Amino acid sequence: MHKIVCPEWLIRWLMFVLVGCVVPAAGEEQVSSVWPYTTLEKPDVPPVQRGEWVANPIDAFVLAKQELHGLSPAPIVAPRVLLRRLYFDLVGLPPEPDEMEAFLSDSSPQAFEQVVERLLRDPRYGERWGRHWLDVVRYADTGGGGLDFPLPHMWRYRDYVIRAFNQHRPYDRFIREQIAGDVYGQFGSEGKIGAGFLRLGVFVEGTRAEMRRDLLNDIVGTTGSVFLGLSMECARCHDHKFDPIPTRDYYRLEAFFSAVTVRPEDVAFTQYEHPEELEKKAKAWEKQLADRKARHAALKQTFRARLTELYAGRLTAPQDLKDIAAPVSDGDVSREMRRGILFTQEEQERFAEMQREATGADNLPGRFQARAYSAADLIGASNTPDPNYPIAPATFVLESGDPKQQGAHVKPGYLTAVTGVERDVDLEGVQYSRRKILAEWIASKENPLTARVMVNRIWYYHFGTGLLTTPSDFGKNGGGTVQHELIDWLAWQFMANDWSIQAIHRLIVGSNTYRQSLHHPQAKAFEARDPEVLFLWRRKPIRLEAETIRDSVLAISGELNEEAGGPGFFPEIDDGLMKRASTWWQPSSPHQRNRRSVYMMQKRAMVHPMLKAFDGANLNESCSVRGVTTVTPQVFALFNSRFMHDKSTALASRLVREAGDEPRAQIERGYQLVLQRQPTDFEVSRSRTFLQRQSLAEFCLVLLNLNEFSYLE
Repeated sequence: MHKIVCPEWLIRWLMFVLVGCVVPAAGEEQVSSVWPYTTLEKPDVPPVQRGEWVANPIDAFVLAKQELHGLSPAPIVAPRVLLRRLYFDLVGLPPEPDEMEAFLSDSSPQAFEQVVERLLRDPRYGERWGRHWLDVVRYADTGGGGLDFPLPHMWRYRDYVIRAFNQHRPYDRFIREQIAGDVYGQFGSEGKIGAGFLRLGVFVEGTRAEMRRDLLNDIVGTTGSVFLGLSMECARCHDHKFDPIPTRDYYRLEAFFSAVTVRPEDVAFTQYEHPEELEKKAKAWEKQLADRKARHAALKQTFRARLTELYAGRLTAPQDLKDIAAPVSDGDVSREMRRGILFTQEEQERFAEMQREATGADNLPGRFQARAYSAADLIGASNTPDPNYPIAPATFVLESGDPKQQGAHVKPGYLTAVTGVERDVDLEGVQYSRRKILAEWIASKENPLTARVMVNRIWYYHFGTGLLTTPSDFGKNGGGTVQHELIDWLAWQFMANDWSIQAIHRLIVGSNTYRQSLHHPQAKAFEARDPEVLFLWRRKPIRLEAETIRDSVLAISGELNEEAGGPGFFPEIDDGLMKRASTWWQPSSPHQRNRRSVYMMQKRAMVHPMLKAFDGANLNESCSVRGVTTVTPQVFALFNSRFMHDKSTALASRLVREAGDEPRAQIERGYQLVLQRQPTDFEVSRSRTFLQRQSLAEFCLVLLNLNEFSYLE
C-alpha cells in the first residue's frame, strides 16, 4: 500500500474551508483572520443619521446597523418602567414605593445615574450578579452523582463570588483567583477560596484513575467554556469538527492542570467574615443537633420497650417473626421499622422523621470551621532537588479519549487558534504552579477571547439575549452574531477600564438601546425583516428568573430576611420529595427559610420545586443561558403552593399595617408594592368587587400571579 502525501498548502486550504482558520506553516506565526480569534482592536464608532438618538457609542453601533437594514429604534420607556427594569437588573428585587416616588419626582439630569451608582454599591448587587456567575460555574453544595453527598464548606466559594462582585473586583484578578488563586500569595485566603472553582464538578464514583480522568475532563471543559467561550469537549476525542481546536490543543491545555488536586483545607477567616458570629451559629447548631438526638434516643427507647413486649408473646406472633431473636440493640428497632410488620404506618413515619432530625447535621461536619474547598499541586519527589517543587504527571493525547490508548506526549501550550502557532510553554526554571501560567494567559489583554466572552455575558443578563446568543460557545456551532463591532468595542472598553464589570454596566444601562420599549409602531413590518430582533430595534420581554420571583415575593410580603453569607438554609419541601431526600436534609427555621434564594442549600439531585418550575439552572453542568418555558407546574408554584399562600397572607397583613382597613387604600398599596404603580379606576373597581367576595390574602395572591409582576416591560 502506498502512503498518500498531501501537500502542506492543500492541508492549510482545507482547514480554512472546514474550520475557518488558517493553519500556519512551520515556524510561521499568523493569528487567525476569523472572528473571534482575531486580534482585538478598538473599532471606530460609526456615523449615523439620527445622531440625536445616540446617548453613548453603544447606540451608534446599534443604530448604524438598523439604518443599514431600514430599521429604526423603538420609543424610550416611561421612567417608572425604566426604574423597575434597573432594580431587577442590578439587585434582583423591586423598588419600594418610596424609592419609586423619589425617582419620579426628581427631574434633575443626574437622577438616573445617581440611582445606578447607589445600586452598584448596594450589597444586594453582589447577591444578584453572583448568582449569574454561580450558574456559569455549575455551583452546588453537593457532589452530585449517585451518592450526591454534601460539600460542607462549599458555601465559602458562593460567599467569595458575592464579595468579589460587591467589591468591584477586576475581572482579570477574578480569573487568576479561580484558576490558580492558591498560588498567588498576595490574594491570601480569597485566592484559596476562589480556587474552589476547580472542585465544582459532578462527582461520579469509580476507580481512582476514572475519577482523576473525570476531574481533568471537567476542569478543561469548564475552563474553556467559562473563560474562553469555546466548547472544548469535542476535541477530547478528535479534532474539533467545526472549530479550530485540534485534539493536541485540548491535551496541551490539560497539561496545565496535570498536577492539580482539589480538597478541603484550612484557610484563615477573611476580613469579610465575622468569626464571633459564626461561633454563635455553631453553638446554636450543636445544641439543636443534641436536642434532636436526645428526642430520637427517647423515641427509640419507647419503641424498643414495645418490641420487647411483643416478643414476649412470640408464641402467638406471626410465623415470619418466630425466627427473630428478641431485640437487644437500637439497630433492631430500625430494622423492624424497615420491615414494616410490627409498627403502624403512622409510627414508621414518626420514627423516620425523628431519625432525620437526629442525623440532620451528621453528614455536614465542620460547617462553621475556617475551611474551604481549594486547589493545590502535587509536590515533592525523590528525583527533585526541592521537595516543595511541583510534580506534574506527564500528559498524553488519548486516542478517542480513551485513557488506555495513550498517544503522543504533550507539554502545556496555548490554543493555536488564538496564538497562530503551536508552541510549548517554556517551563525552564518554573518553580510554581503551571496553572498560574495559564491564568496569566487567559487574563491577558493579548488574549482576544476573554474580554469578548465576558462583555457578551454581561449584555445577556441585561437584555435576556446576548449579542452572541450562546455566551459559552463563540464557535461555529454557537448562535453567531451580527454585532461583532459592538462586542469588540465593549471588550476594548472593558480592558481599558481595568477589567471593571461595573464600567460595562454603566455603559449598557446608560444607552438608549437599553431604554427602548418592548413595543414598536412598525413592529409587524420590522419583524418580517428581522424576526429574531438581531438588530435590536426593540427590547424583548424578560421573565424574571425563579430566584428573583421568590425573592421578590419575600420582599413584597415584608418577610425577606436580609442576612447575608454563611452556610445555606434548607428549604421546606413537600412530603413526597422529603421521603426521597437524604437523611441529613432537615428544613431550617421559618426565619432562615426567608433568606434570598442564593443562600438556599443547592442539592444537585433535588432542585427546589419552585426553582425547577421556572427553569432554574441545571446544577450538573455549566448553565450559560436559562430556558424560558410556559408550563403548567408554574401555575401550581405561583397559585397553589404553600409558600405563595403563606406570603400572600403576610402581604395582606402588611397592607393592613400600612394602609389601614379601608379597601381602596389597601388596593392602592397592593399595586404599589407588587407592580410599582397606581391602579387604574377600572382596576380599583374590579378589586373592590373581588374583595366583597374573597379575602384580602386571596387578593394579594391574585396580584402576585399577574404577568406584569413576573415580566419586565
